[in-house]
Amino acid sequence: MNRESLKGMIVGVIAPVAAFVVYVAFFTDNPDPVFIYKKLISLGKLTHVISLSVLINLLIFFMNIKTHRDQQAKGILFATILYAIVVLIIKFL
Repeated sequence: MNRESLKGMIVGVIAPVAAFVVYVAFFTDNPDPVFIYKKLISLGKLTHVISLSVLINLLIFFMNIKTHRDQQAKGILFATILYAIVVLIIKFL
């Protein structure tokens, strides 16, 4: 894995977490991400929120493809696949 792919993977891992934190801070009654996270676990909706948060990677992926940064796009795709594996593990355990 080269440096650009690694950079894309790091962005692909951090962007969904940042999207979740921004959503919680601006669009919920309780702006505490840890409280919302625990609430999602108790409701059994954590996998739903992870899947929705990863949609930000779609935007970043296509932006990288459009600007010919294919190696970074490859890293973002890899991070998205890792999120999918995490969701499957959480869902079936």
